[in-house]
Amino acid sequence: MEKIQLTKSQKILFIILGIVLVYAVFDFIKNKETYLSFYAGQSTEIPAEEQAAEQETDQLLNDPLKIDLTSSWGDDPFLIKKKAKKITKSSRKMVKEPTFVLKGISFKPRGSVALINDRIVKEGDVIEGYKVIKIEEKRVILWDGKKRKILRLTNI
Repeated sequence: MEKIQLTKSQKILFIILGIVLVYAVFDFIKNKETYLSFYAGQSTEIPAEEQAAEQETDQLLNDPLKIDLTSSWGDDPFLIKKKAKKITKSSRKMVKEPTFVLKGISFKPRGSVALINDRIVKEGDVIEGYKVIKIEEKRVILWDGKKRKILRLTNI
């Protein structure tokens, strides 16, 4: 029988593999119920602390202005508190209409692009709340859900 000689790097790899295997067995023994319930398809009980943190994160994602960001130290000095403004008919009229400058069009039967307000857009993109509906050889059609805007190339 021939004896197998291992190189130094192979010995190091076997030691690392042994350490990983020992850790995996230890972790499995320590968390056996969690592993078995997970692989059996049963849900595990989430600790109350994790549930509270998860709810706070969900709350932040849904409405960041509703969360009270004060702590025992007092108010956050960097937090800018905004008061909600009531939208009235007169304030709606004051909303400034976005201006668009069509600077160029690269027209191809498939995959045209346009340069609007120093931004390259293609059909389907949204710019300033308007969706790019169609890019033609000399014009671009935008739509905001209520009204249509047609931008024409003027420097031709």
